[in-house]
Amino acid sequence: MPRSARNGFSLIEFLVVVAIIAVVIGLTLPAIRRVREPAARMKCMNNLKQLMLAMHNYADAGSPVARPSTGHPNAPAGHTFPPGCFGPGATPEERLSWTVALLPYLEQERLFKQFDVEKGYAGNLPAAQTQLKVFLCPEPKEATTGDAVTHYVALAGIGYDAAGQPAGTTGNGFMGYDRRTEFATIKDGTANTIALMETRSGLGPWARGGAANVRGFDPADVPLHGDHRPFGGHIGGMNVAMADGFVRFISARIEPKKLAAAITIAGGEPVDLD
Repeated sequence: MPRSARNGFSLIEFLVVVAIIAVVIGLTLPAIRRVREPAARMKCMNNLKQLMLAMHNYADAGSPVARPSTGHPNAPAGHTFPPGCFGPGATPEERLSWTVALLPYLEQERLFKQFDVEKGYAGNLPAAQTQLKVFLCPEPKEATTGDAVTHYVALAGIGYDAAGQPAGTTGNGFMGYDRRTEFATIKDGTANTIALMETRSGLGPWARGGAANVRGFDPADVPLHGDHRPFGGHIGGMNVAMADGFVRFISARIEPKKLAAAITIAGGEPVDLD
């Protein structure tokens, strides 16, 4: 009597197949990560380039469309970068961020028109809760959750209180809460001054003023790079945008003093980000 044909796998054969699949996955995942990480880094760099182009277009316009008031009548006008926040409010967090002022230069004029610049952040929540990809690095989870946060901060200078310092203060950086920086103010040169950096800590709404968008730097706060550190973004380092619009990647191992020298706008220090 002929034997019946055997159907299915034996336990040993099944385990062998599972092991092979596990090995293939183990070999494939690092390759996928090696492809995804450079792509995310390039997208992030492109975001920063767009933001700096908008910054320069804002400044070049002289009197941009619907230019918001800082609430300070003595603030200079024309051919300046936007202040860190504007509009009514007793604290920076109650006001609107510099990112709102850039919207017309980021092809977001329709969204900009939804903001009432005479109101603060709380009075503009429907528009402020719109997620914009240009403010998000594609690598972290916030890029997929729909949260209207930003990974990009403007550098206020040296010290955690730098954003609130008046113009002319030693150690000032590219942007303060109520400072309008002119090209001539950046005495170290726009090519030697960091305007924007990416971060993974202290994230907050892109449209709300305060430390979520503008922050100072303490060289003693090390390590510099990581999810809960001052700056961070990618494996081995982070993207930065110089005030002239050039975007580059700097190592997580950069010396804090070198980074501080590139953050100040009129320190007179030699700048070396390599």
